[in-house]
Amino acid sequence: MGTECRGPHSRRRGFCVALGLVIGGALQSAAHAESEGTTLPTMQYASLPSAEKMKAPAATGSLPQANGSLTPSARFNSFVGLGSIVLRSEAPTGCLPAALKDVVADVSAKFGSVSVESTHRSAGRNRRAGGADHSLHLACRAIDFRVHSRIRGVMAYLRSRPEVGGLKIYRNGIIHIDNGERRSW
Repeated sequence: MGTECRGPHSRRRGFCVALGLVIGGALQSAAHAESEGTTLPTMQYASLPSAEKMKAPAATGSLPQANGSLTPSARFNSFVGLGSIVLRSEAPTGCLPAALKDVVADVSAKFGSVSVESTHRSAGRNRRAGGADHSLHLACRAIDFRVHSRIRGVMAYLRSRPEVGGLKIYRNGIIHIDNGERRSW
């Protein structure tokens, strides 16, 4: 079966030959199926839900907020899914305030990957970690994390965020933020 190339594709002979093989092959397959007494499956198209149903969470799953941005928890979780935020198994995040999750997601977007080292702690674990008696880690209101970037820039950025109350950087490079009163130590 020959395919003749005319028009804008006439200069690209390789394209015309390949197109001819694809079209010719499909026609030959259909002719072969017909001669064998079999039929090819028909094309089927899926229907999209109506415009009203496209807004319903049951039809679409989790949707962004009305203003087009993700909720802080959804945004944080999307960064975790992408690997931009890495969680230690001992660092649960479900109990964290949304504002702190949003700050960590922003740090990841602005400065690179973040490794969340500690969030909620039991009293015993808090003692073993050297935490204060009334640490906000006990109430799941604090996050300790590492950023593999320029620490001075990260710290300046965190100081500018009103959601961050307590802010400290430890000698080992771990940064502590919480949503308590504004302070550093």
